[in-house]
Amino acid sequence: MLRRLLAIVLLALALPAAAQSTPAANYTDMWWNPAESGWGVSIVQHPTTHQVYAVWYTYDPREADPATGQFKPLWIVMAGGTWTSPTTLTGPVYVTNGRPFNQAGSSTTVTNVGSFTFNFSGSSNGTFTYNIAPPAGLAPSDPAFNLPTLSGSKSITRQGF
Repeated sequence: MLRRLLAIVLLALALPAAAQSTPAANYTDMWWNPAESGWGVSIVQHPTTHQVYAVWYTYDPREADPATGQFKPLWIVMAGGTWTSPTTLTGPVYVTNGRPFNQAGSSTTVTNVGSFTFNFSGSSNGTFTYNIAPPAGLAPSDPAFNLPTLSGSKSITRQGF
């Protein structure tokens, strides 16, 4: 009975990983829309496990920096994701904050704020879709506190160097 239960649990854990598609290409690079300055996406794809780390770097729409009048940088992070087809990646995204790496102590806050989907139409072009909707009731100290709902799609192009 215990063996059967263990086999069922292991199979249930293995199925999602096996169900992932193999990516059509390695999409590791910087991506942007040349017609829209001020934002971009960095994608790092592990070559053998196909796990992806993506960061959307943009400007925080909540409030301008009082010292400069400019909006502060905002990074929204996808650590992982699932390849639903050879050219489509989707996964949950987070806003984080914490102490700098060289300071003692651990006070990192990580808040799930939505999802990203990347649909690649080739090795150098695609569409980036974002759905950001922070949960209600966040403490004012949470990095996602008061972050507005953001959703849309943007054409992206691999940034050539």
